[in-house]
Amino acid sequence: MNIVYEFFRNNHILAICEDVLCKKSFTLNLSRFEMPEVPELVEKCDIIFKLFLNHNHLTQLPAFVSHLTRLQILTLDFNKLNEFPLVICQLTNLKVLNISCNHITTLPKEIGQLIQLETFWCNNTGLQLLPEELGNCECLETLGVRGNQLKSLPSSVKRLRKLRWLTLENNQITLVPDSMGDLKNLIHLNLKSNHLIVIPHCLKRMKRLQYVFLNCNRIAGPVTEEFLKELDFIRMLNICDNPLCNVMATKIQLKEHGNILCDTKDHTNTTNMDELLDDNDNNEDDDEDLSDWENSIETSDLDTTDESSPENDVEDISVLIPELSRYITNFS
Repeated sequence: MNIVYEFFRNNHILAICEDVLCKKSFTLNLSRFEMPEVPELVEKCDIIFKLFLNHNHLTQLPAFVSHLTRLQILTLDFNKLNEFPLVICQLTNLKVLNISCNHITTLPKEIGQLIQLETFWCNNTGLQLLPEELGNCECLETLGVRGNQLKSLPSSVKRLRKLRWLTLENNQITLVPDSMGDLKNLIHLNLKSNHLIVIPHCLKRMKRLQYVFLNCNRIAGPVTEEFLKELDFIRMLNICDNPLCNVMATKIQLKEHGNILCDTKDHTNTTNMDELLDDNDNNEDDDEDLSDWENSIETSDLDTTDESSPENDVEDISVLIPELSRYITNFS
């Protein structure tokens, strides 16, 4: 690295840290600096809620990160981590964690200590197994583990009953446990490009499901008409590029269901789905889902957490009281 560039980069990083300290800011953004390590000055930024360290060259996290006890958002995607930093598991107030695009093949059982975690992205890390302790993270609403080497799911996944968005695309999963039917709040389920051989029967129990991606699997059928009717509540069920779509009788059967997409070259089903969206446009519970329609696939590609949120959009009055106390006058 050019020594002049490194000099200016390091001073820029320190200036950002000092500015956060001076202004008592709640956000520290050190993303995209090609940093090989976290600067020691970060330890003093102990009131921050958000720490962005994505797109750097980090191979580990220092122990002092555990002192950042107020942290709610931590991004570490696109670094050079070779294992999950255990120190993260001490940040029990974390709500958003992104470790995507590192080389992390296992998650520690201590991940279950993050009981406030709402969003967890672990895409494209080479992950081979999800620990049972992940079921302790019962506040999880979004879980992304796309592009890994998962062959199965832990039985404890049924405890993630607040889960709304689950992306398991591009793994090696052969079977979806029936207990996943307990995920009554799930809206988006992406199982594209796995090794499934049947349409999971648990889908019929997940009545809030809107978008299901089962395309590019090994589903061969047959599928009963009774079962397909039980899936009519799903707004869009994509089963394209599966062996059962090559059977003419089955293909005709599937096309009779306007919510099922079974042929990428046929736009009829897409039109039918647009009509379905229009029909549901006045359903108050669906408003948020409609806004996500276009992103149903693309969000599964998400590897970074938005770092553009307004500064100090999270306020903690306990941080400000020491500063405000000098303005308090005793009138008694």
